[in-house]
Amino acid sequence: MMLNRISKYAILIIVLLCLVSRMPQLFSENLILDGDESIVALMAKHLLELKEFPIFFYGQSYGFSFVEVLTTSLFYTIFGITDIAVKLAMLSLWTIGIIFFYKTLKEIGFKSNPWIPLLITLVFIFSPSFAVWSMKARGGYLTAFMLSSIITFLIVHKKSHSRLLKSLIIGFLIIVVYQAQPLWLAGLFPLLAYYLIKNRSIHNVLMTLLGVLVGLFTFYFIKKGLSTYWSPNVLGDLDVSLKSFKSIFDRMFISFTGSYYFGRIIPPLFIMKAISILMMSLILVSTFMGIFFLIKRKKVNPLFYVFILSVLGSLAYLLFIHNSDYRYLLPLTGYTLLMVAFTVSHIKSTQLANTLIIIWIASGMYSLYNFKDYAFDDKEALISLVDELERKEISHIFCEGGMLQWQIMFYSNEQIIARFYFNTDRYPAYVRSVNANYKERKEHTALVGYYKKELAETLSDFTSINDVFYIHTPVSEEFLIEREFDLTEP
Repeated sequence: MMLNRISKYAILIIVLLCLVSRMPQLFSENLILDGDESIVALMAKHLLELKEFPIFFYGQSYGFSFVEVLTTSLFYTIFGITDIAVKLAMLSLWTIGIIFFYKTLKEIGFKSNPWIPLLITLVFIFSPSFAVWSMKARGGYLTAFMLSSIITFLIVHKKSHSRLLKSLIIGFLIIVVYQAQPLWLAGLFPLLAYYLIKNRSIHNVLMTLLGVLVGLFTFYFIKKGLSTYWSPNVLGDLDVSLKSFKSIFDRMFISFTGSYYFGRIIPPLFIMKAISILMMSLILVSTFMGIFFLIKRKKVNPLFYVFILSVLGSLAYLLFIHNSDYRYLLPLTGYTLLMVAFTVSHIKSTQLANTLIIIWIASGMYSLYNFKDYAFDDKEALISLVDELERKEISHIFCEGGMLQWQIMFYSNEQIIARFYFNTDRYPAYVRSVNANYKERKEHTALVGYYKKELAETLSDFTSINDVFYIHTPVSEEFLIEREFDLTEP
């Protein structure tokens, strides 16, 4: 009876908890957009101003970002062009993904323990692995998360007015996920195979393939003429060495703590480490349990095996990725928790199982609260830098920080235009604007970068900003060339 009353308002509870759990970060003095987030934020600003219609992350033919950009521009109309608007927009996309995660678990059922769908969803909401990434505008990640949750729900959904239409949608969305962030595909492929095998209909297969083809052709035309300024080689040769396997466990550990920035580890609290170890342990336990059930031919929901394959698939691609970007393991949390839901359902004592999950949730709550102290940049110094540039009436800058240039442009609301060393960039109009301004109004142009003691000692026109950044103006052409800026026209 109590569960029925709670289930009636479960979606509302989930939405509220997704928001409330992020408030410590939203109201933290450390809240700041990094350089890549600032690019998405500027793309949304350009869309709002009808200046551009950005579909992919600037300077790339991958990283489908239109969903993030459109959502952010809508939140700008409510909260203004602010970092909080960007974070709330991303949180809304993540929340939609969480709702479909819950609906997937509800659809599966878990008759032996009907509390599992809500409790495991709460575990996800308070998982430290998504504490920061639930609000990160990083060009496609949250689109891929949200759509993969929707695809998973469609696959397990039993009732459908039109199965063929559902197959078409699934096929199309698979391509959208691929264009947004293909990391989620490793976990989706076992689910797609399960869906096609279960239905055993040539019509479903053909409609799924049609959806894939529609997606491929749609993005083929969208991507024609797009810039390929940035196209890193992420995948390498297969590495099955012991060192590589150890690296996978190391990366899993850090990824589940959520306490990192790019490849830099931000020392996690003990509770974050404990949750990470728990997640890793449950992957092992669940996998061995699945193998045992398979050998014993125990009758279990085949989705248990499917989600085990999704987890293993989400780990397997790490054998081809040899850098330490812990974000590449973001898909693992959702697939792991879907698998763990089945593992928990086999605990005979429902009361014991639910008590353990509640302790897990409480630990997650504590860890998320402490993310208010998560910091990777000095926001106070950045705002002071922007204020000082505006005070000096500097409108254009040569910037020695590849990420910093985008942060300055966003936090100055594009009152300050910046360029990096190269004469080409993700958004060439910025380079042209800085070059043109330097030729005509050198007194309103400056060199900006991270504080360097040797420059402070040798330059007379040098302003230090909290010993974090510096401003040098006026700046000579000879000095810019010495600092390796390419001043030739692109």
